[in-house]
Amino acid sequence: MLRLPRAIHLNSHLAVLAISSPSELPRIVVGKRNLEARGLRITLAENIAHSGEHGYLAGTDEERLAIVNRYLRDPQFDGFLFARGGYGAMRILDGIDYDAIAANPRPVIGFSDLTALHQAMAVRAGVASFHGPMVNLDFHDGLSPANETWFWSMLAGEAPLTHEFAKAQVVLEGDAEGPLFGGCLSLTEALAGTPYDFWIDGGIWFWEETDERPYRIDRMLTTLRLSGRLPRIRGVVVGKLKNCGSEAEIDALLREFFAPLAIPVVRDLPFGHYGDNLLMPIGSLVRLSTRDHSFTVVQPAVER
Repeated sequence: MLRLPRAIHLNSHLAVLAISSPSELPRIVVGKRNLEARGLRITLAENIAHSGEHGYLAGTDEERLAIVNRYLRDPQFDGFLFARGGYGAMRILDGIDYDAIAANPRPVIGFSDLTALHQAMAVRAGVASFHGPMVNLDFHDGLSPANETWFWSMLAGEAPLTHEFAKAQVVLEGDAEGPLFGGCLSLTEALAGTPYDFWIDGGIWFWEETDERPYRIDRMLTTLRLSGRLPRIRGVVVGKLKNCGSEAEIDALLREFFAPLAIPVVRDLPFGHYGDNLLMPIGSLVRLSTRDHSFTVVQPAVER
């Protein structure tokens, strides 16, 4: 079991970090103002719009690592959001101060490339984190009322919380309960076999992806199947796949890979690269029911 971070409240002090790709600063400023309008105090890391030798990184590896560790070691911050994903988190995993994370567990929230940090935190610090909204997209554009209520309720420690889905989103029937884990499929596949490989036997696996053709989704799922880990999960929750093929192609892939396992599979839950991300608590006990068309976070995801 992963240790829970502490709760966030509407007067908390949050830092917005950039450990992957650079952002357009005006979008981040808008997102910052939207968060401050709720009473939060927000501090932006100084490298959010930087470009290093590689234009796809928010500064050099050394710069990004020094900045994120400085924030992680600073007790004034109650939690950490991220400007955006992109690429680059994997490059600095070996240098993250996991002792600082373990000594003062606080919510770490992000998706896409942040999957690398979520997995590393679980393995190296034993601390739970959150796959969820980022400032460049979700807090710039705004969350839907239901997803915003879910976000703040979960971070305040409320439970149980239930998200209902439509019958059309059910790929394979069944009910299951277990700890939640997952993130961006390509990151989970890329980290398989590394020191940051995080997989929960008996868990509910969630994943999303963007701009990957069906044969590439097939290849990543095949890699995980060949590793022997797919039969050890109890259920699968797939987010909204962006530019990853037709509905029919994805449905066929999901049935091919998971029907032999006789586990529930649902798709198109509101998380992924379209934005308006439903907060997903990594390490928390969840229940998936296709009979009730519900996904429930059973226990508090933070320490109140």
